[in-house]
Amino acid sequence: MSIAIPYGQKFIAWNPPANVNPEILYLKDAPAAKDQLEEVRKAIENPIGSKRLEDFEGIQSVAIAIADLTRPVPHKTILPPIIEKLEKNGVKPDNITLIVGTGLHRVSTEDEWEQLVGKEVLNKVNIISHNAEDSDLQVNLGVTSKGTPVEINKHYAEADLKIVVGMIDPHQFEGFTGGAKGLAIGLGSERLITANHSMLTDENSILGQVEGNPAREDLDEVGKIAGIDFIVNVVLNDHKEIVKAVAGDFIKAHREGVRIAREIVEVPVSGEVDIVITSPGGFPKDLNVYQAQKALAHASLVVKKGGVIILTAECREGVGEEKFLKTMAESATPQELMDKFRKREFEMGVHKAFLWCRSLAKAHTILVSDYIDGKTSKILMVQKCRTLEEAFTEACKKIRTDSPKVAVMPKASSTIPVQG
Repeated sequence: MSIAIPYGQKFIAWNPPANVNPEILYLKDAPAAKDQLEEVRKAIENPIGSKRLEDFEGIQSVAIAIADLTRPVPHKTILPPIIEKLEKNGVKPDNITLIVGTGLHRVSTEDEWEQLVGKEVLNKVNIISHNAEDSDLQVNLGVTSKGTPVEINKHYAEADLKIVVGMIDPHQFEGFTGGAKGLAIGLGSERLITANHSMLTDENSILGQVEGNPAREDLDEVGKIAGIDFIVNVVLNDHKEIVKAVAGDFIKAHREGVRIAREIVEVPVSGEVDIVITSPGGFPKDLNVYQAQKALAHASLVVKKGGVIILTAECREGVGEEKFLKTMAESATPQELMDKFRKREFEMGVHKAFLWCRSLAKAHTILVSDYIDGKTSKILMVQKCRTLEEAFTEACKKIRTDSPKVAVMPKASSTIPVQG
C-alpha cells in the first residue's frame, strides 16, 4: 500500500509497515451537480424560509457580500443567476455593488477582481473591497447580546437589499463557515471580528458544532441586527465543484446547507487511534504554520490522549505570523500558554497559538516540513523530523509499540472524523 499525502503542490508517498493497517479518512465521494449554473438557479427559485428575490419590493440598491481569493467560492457560477434575477426585477446593474469580504486579510485589489468574479460580471456591476481597519468605511448598528459591536461595511448596511454569497465548510470554532459569517467576519470591523473570535475558548465553540455554539450564535445575531435579506451558499466536493446550492433565509438555508455538508465531510472512524498522520490538504492550506494549524484541530478529534499527531506541512512561508511565534516563545508548555491566554485581553494572531496548543495538550506532535528548522520547532513545542518515515518511527517509540492503531487524514482541514 502506498498512501499519497498532500504536501505543498506535490505529494508525499507513505508506505505503511506490513504490520500496520491504517484507516484512511478520505472525504466522501460526492458527485457534482450535472449543471452547476442550473443548480444555483434552482436554489434561488426555491428559497428556504424566505420570499423569492423578485418578491422584494421597492428595491433600488443591492449589496452582495462575496469572499476574497483565499476562499474557493465559485462566484463565476453563483453571481450571474443572482444578477439576472435582480435585473428582471427592475434593478439596474449600476445599482448592484459586490463587496469583497476580506475580514482581517489584506484589501482586495482591482487586479484580482476579474479572477474573482469573471469579466462579464465585472463589466456589468460595481465592485469594491472591504477594509476592516478603515473606520470611515463602517457604520455602528448596535451590539449583540454577547457584547460584540455590530460595526459593518456602510455600503452594505445602506443598501435596500442585502445578500451574502459563500460556501459551507468545516470551521474549527464557528462550527461551519457560510451563512452570516460572510457578513459578520467578511465585512466586519476589526473590533467585531476580534470580539467574536474571543469566544473560541468556550468549550462549545468547536469544529462541526453549530447549535449551542456561542461564536456561531453571535454571528447569527450580527446578521439579524444588520438585516441579511437573502443568502446563496454552496456545498462543494473534493474537486471544488458544486454539489448543492441553498438560498433564502440566512439561518434556515444555512442550516440546510450544513446538513448536506455533513454528509460529505463527516467521515466514520472505528475509534480513537494511537497515531494520526495528517495534512491540511497541500497548497495553499499548508502555506505556513499559521494556516496549517487547522489540521491539528481535526486530527485531535480522533487521536487518543497522549497519542501522536504527525503533521505534514510544507510551510514555504514559514510560521506566517510573528505574533503567533512570539506568543509561543513566551511559554514553556502548551498548558501554560493556554492558561495565560485565558487571562489576557484577546488579540488576533495570538489566538492561533491557543488553538495550536489546545491540540498539543492532547497529543505529542511531530512536524514534517522542509521550511521549519529545529530552533523554530522547539519554540512551537513540536518535534521536527525530516521525513514521514522518520516521523513514524519516532511516533512508535513515543507510544512504545511497533503495531499502533493509525489513521491518515490526507485533507484534514475539510474532514470531520466521527467515531462509532
